[in-house]
Amino acid sequence: MKINTILAATISVAFALPLCGCSSQGLSALSKVSSVTQALSEGEIASGLKEALNIGISTGISQLSKTNGYYNDLATRIGLPSQASIITNNISKLPGGQALVTKVVKNINAAASDAASEAVPIFTSALTSMTIDDAKTILKSGGTTATTYFKNKTKTPLKNLFGKYINKSINKKLIGDVSAQSSWNTLTSEWNEVATTTVGKIAGLKTVNTDLQDHLTDKAVDGIYLKVGEQEKKIRTNVKERTTELLKKVFAHQ
Repeated sequence: MKINTILAATISVAFALPLCGCSSQGLSALSKVSSVTQALSEGEIASGLKEALNIGISTGISQLSKTNGYYNDLATRIGLPSQASIITNNISKLPGGQALVTKVVKNINAAASDAASEAVPIFTSALTSMTIDDAKTILKSGGTTATTYFKNKTKTPLKNLFGKYINKSINKKLIGDVSAQSSWNTLTSEWNEVATTTVGKIAGLKTVNTDLQDHLTDKAVDGIYLKVGEQEKKIRTNVKERTTELLKKVFAHQ
């Protein structure tokens, strides 16, 4: 049979479908075939998402765990609480005072970078416990849903981890027996004493009850989530960040 004859017969069959009332069934069948071809298995969704998040975790944390990782990034640099401005403003006027403040801040950030290097297993544990339903919801929700998931699963163990390093850093003796923590305690106790006097109350002074270690630890943990969130956004929005076939396939369906 000639090719032209075969082609004509094929076209005739194709146009005959709607004439015999079979169009909806034909389209339905094609739709089902297409959806089966394009659909992702639950296993692929879970594996692809976990692969993406593992990359995001490793990349984000490695940036912060480098020497001066926290300090050199203005988005994650950890500073003293705003209530400490009265100390920093006055000390900086003294010879060597500004250098002392800078040293305290650098030590705090260095402690956070040290802690970050040990944070990966905490995230990996949360990743391992992620269910298929969790993965499907995270994939469909977009944004930084995965990072939010990690916050719910890892915040307590991360705070415990970072707290130990921050505590060691702020209690390190800088000059004589003076540390960041002892300076903070002296500052707040003396300030609060003034604030609670009649004169202080008239002046509208407020007492300062900030827990230095807790404040700095929260900032350090926030920096981790910021970096993981940035990596999550990149993988969701930038095709070039999807470095494996599975990532390309999964995130094409988000």
